[in-house]
Amino acid sequence: MTTTVSTQGLAETHELNLGRLLDRNPQLQVPRDQYNINVTSNEGEKLSAEEVATEYGRFEGAGLPAHLYFHLPLCNYICHFCNYVKRLVPRGKEDGALRLWTDLLIEESRRYLDRFDWLPQARIESFYIGGGTAALLLNDRDYIAPLVEHVRSAYQLTDSVEFNIEGNPENFGKEHLAIARDLGFNRFSLGVQSLQDEVNDFTKRRHSTEQSLDAIRNLLDTGCPFNVDMMFGLPYQTPESVRRDMKILTDLGVPTITIYRLRNADREEMGIGNRAVWNNPVVRERLIQEGRFPELEATYEMRQAAVEVLLEAGYYPSPCGWWSRPGTYEGGNIPQTSKNKWEHYNTMIAYGPGAYGWLTGGRDEFLQTHNITDISKYVSFMQKEEGLPLAYGRKLDGHKAIGTALGFNFKANQPIVLARYQEQFGADLLGMEPFASAFAELLERGLVEMVDDGAAIKPTLDGEALHEEIIFHYFHQRIGLSDAPVCRR
Repeated sequence: MTTTVSTQGLAETHELNLGRLLDRNPQLQVPRDQYNINVTSNEGEKLSAEEVATEYGRFEGAGLPAHLYFHLPLCNYICHFCNYVKRLVPRGKEDGALRLWTDLLIEESRRYLDRFDWLPQARIESFYIGGGTAALLLNDRDYIAPLVEHVRSAYQLTDSVEFNIEGNPENFGKEHLAIARDLGFNRFSLGVQSLQDEVNDFTKRRHSTEQSLDAIRNLLDTGCPFNVDMMFGLPYQTPESVRRDMKILTDLGVPTITIYRLRNADREEMGIGNRAVWNNPVVRERLIQEGRFPELEATYEMRQAAVEVLLEAGYYPSPCGWWSRPGTYEGGNIPQTSKNKWEHYNTMIAYGPGAYGWLTGGRDEFLQTHNITDISKYVSFMQKEEGLPLAYGRKLDGHKAIGTALGFNFKANQPIVLARYQEQFGADLLGMEPFASAFAELLERGLVEMVDDGAAIKPTLDGEALHEEIIFHYFHQRIGLSDAPVCRR
């Protein structure tokens, strides 16, 4: 990877060379089958389901901003790279499953609302239905309307609440979007991954390039912001094919284009997902022997090709990996969901099998919540038990809490305000270890820069390119696992 390209991104000129960047930062090179970096911490004191429920009850979340998430674990087809919690439901046979899952998700929400007084008083600024393929609920108004009506009646939604739903191209026909818009959805997420039919056929995605383009045109007609998810590092992809895909999307004027590297690590081992087909050691070894997976260098050549097109078209990342046209969103040109989840690290209330959230509330210690991941066990619990379908939780304090908050803040690609960390944690990021040396190294390597007259730190475009690796190496490992003392407020 030797090409160096100068491009104009907003007001700055940037020289792109990810090959040289990786050579300068060998500590950030993560092999394909170990690459499953998650902003959520995998450290901290592990709590039982009962202990999580007790902590949930002690949380003072009334009146505080929060994000509300529901997980629908159903798909019409299973992509071979997917390691999220999902179950196959054949096309044309969704009726019973969709009705069941609407009832289960509403029931879980009701159990929390009945048990915790603060929950209906939290200020919900963003709402998201994910999956799986959440937009299967748009097959019929009767599937999704009860869930939306429950949310609107039971929670305190702000007047400007961002209502999101995600799906695949076949889920965003004009008739589906008419239902969604009538129910108040004002932002959408479309999973395309590639506009190369050969790639989608190999990964077992069941839509064509033309279907993807039709869905994009339908979404553009709504006038609402939306993102199109695209992956790089997949079999049959090349830098040239990725560049072509990006050019098509930017020429169409897609508001936000999200780019993701293939994650081929086993999330089931981490307790936060299902094993993908390609995670199976026998399958993975066969694909490696056949030379199907691009090498690390070729993978980053694909990202470089994508970024060159995006910068040339005037897009800029906010959050990291989410490239938007100027003026798509307010307040840093970042979706409200991303502001809640990542920039501010507000409380995230999460329902459904495998869903995980967190309670933060501006404190200096956090609670992570993790639901039962096994779908059958979740269903059985909800139908036979009266409690909460929790699996476990984690309590984060000290450096683990600070490292996690920094990771989320970095992911947002918004200023990391020094005063926030001083006030919330008693942590001087530039004058106290282990923070000072970590940020000094990031500054020296050109991965972050000082902004706002020295009051904040922000990722550079080089830092954005390696944001997940930086979050893992510097914030989760170097800061989060430190045993240095932490100053309290």
